Amino acid sequence: MQLIMIKKKGCIPCREFEPIVKKIANESKLDFKTVQQENMPDKIKPPYFPYFYLYDSKKVVDEWGGTSERKLISVLKRNLKS
Repeated sequence: MQLIMIKKKGCIPCREFEPIVKKIANESKLDFKTVQQENMPDKIKPPYFPYFYLYDSKKVVDEWGGTSERKLISVLKRNLKS
């Protein structure tokens, strides 16, 4: 599975939350990548940042936004196979 974090240039919550996400993704054995929203087409830019997509076999299985570590862990537990 792959976890994609969409972040915005100058977004302080994005910068502060990224190391936490990296650590949790690593512990969960996820491929973690970040994308700058400035590099995305306007029609698919998320409404707020950071925003996350969880992919499995090139298909989005979940998406959410914000900086809640609790939400991140909850989404991963719900979607990762033991």
